[in-house]
Amino acid sequence: MEGSHTAISEPLSGASKETRHSVMRSVILLLAASLGLAGGYTSLFAGTTGVFLLPIASSLGSGRAVASTCLAMASLGLAVGAPIAGKLMDRYGAYRVIAVSLALIVASFLSIQLGPSTPTLLGFKTFVIGLLGVATSPVGYLPILARSFERRTGFAFGVASIGAGVGAASAPWVARWAMTRYGWEQAYAVLGVVAAVMGIVALLLLRVDSQVTRPIPAASRAGKHGPSKPLRESLAEPRFWVISISIAIVAAVGLGSIVHIPALLTDKGLSAEKAVAGAAFSAIGLTIGRFGAGVLLDMVSARVVACGAFLLGAVGALILAISSHNPPYALLATGAALTGMLVGAEGDLMPFLVKRYFGLGSFGSVYGVMISLFCLGTLGGPILFGVAFDRLQSYTPVMMFAAAACVASAIAITLIGPYRYPR
Repeated sequence: MEGSHTAISEPLSGASKETRHSVMRSVILLLAASLGLAGGYTSLFAGTTGVFLLPIASSLGSGRAVASTCLAMASLGLAVGAPIAGKLMDRYGAYRVIAVSLALIVASFLSIQLGPSTPTLLGFKTFVIGLLGVATSPVGYLPILARSFERRTGFAFGVASIGAGVGAASAPWVARWAMTRYGWEQAYAVLGVVAAVMGIVALLLLRVDSQVTRPIPAASRAGKHGPSKPLRESLAEPRFWVISISIAIVAAVGLGSIVHIPALLTDKGLSAEKAVAGAAFSAIGLTIGRFGAGVLLDMVSARVVACGAFLLGAVGALILAISSHNPPYALLATGAALTGMLVGAEGDLMPFLVKRYFGLGSFGSVYGVMISLFCLGTLGGPILFGVAFDRLQSYTPVMMFAAAACVASAIAITLIGPYRYPR
């Protein structure tokens, strides 16, 4: 009897150790992704563009449209780099691509202070930041989670987004402090140092899992989801374009609002400090959108989650459009948070939709193309908002149009049908 008890307890003990190891591995991966996203392109560059907009416009002696265009060139770089990074990650694994991208984005941040401050040179530098730093964004970290978490994929995205949200909420204050102390060009160098420290810690944590640091064998890329469609066949599907175009339109609204929130709040009579706080509220909304969408995606159809997020973004744009001069600050903060939520929710929706509708076989490549189209939206949004303001001297018309675009996208996303790969 004693021998029987021992024989039974040993497998149970082994299973318990295996479970603990699996839990620790999951926690480490989530922590690494959170830190990496908090110290990556999305938080440190995209999350601070609103703070830099007016100082850059003043330094260049240009209007907001020119300054917005210079900053938005990073989105064009990201759009070009995302499909390339996706293919490289499918072939060599995410870890190597992230490591190279981290070194390059740090160097790109430091290069901002070199040379004269001209629109052409600044636009080129920000383009390079997006192009070379692409894998420090969700493009690099979320594929790791998509492949590592079979069932709680949405929850994993949501938890990782907490770090990204904290980084995006903190980065405007860090940028503002560095700008006040050293100037806007040197402030980017400070952000480069932050990116280096947080990125290195994230990479060290990722090394704990040997599966992450190794290339993905071609035969195992599909995983438990069965054979997935290759990139070419995925791009031939109408639903891919419905998803991508809807997300790109809403991305234009979300990032256009985030970039111009401080200027919009200043125009409405708020102090510079409260305007910067408005950028932080956008980041808080981004965090809530990411975490909330991630949790809901495991319980509710992604179509429903996307529709709800897009409609809330429409409400935020309307609030910012109709608010008069010196409105209640809480009202403006709510509008900023709701428009920020658009970008946050999309951060989880895109990889989740790729996994459920197109599988894991060519995940990096398909996700990279979708991110590229998303980036075209983030490129166009700030520029269109800036052009609209320079011509009309008001953000109200473009915000009204943005709200209508969100409603149209919410309707379109409900038409994509059920999941092809439900588990």
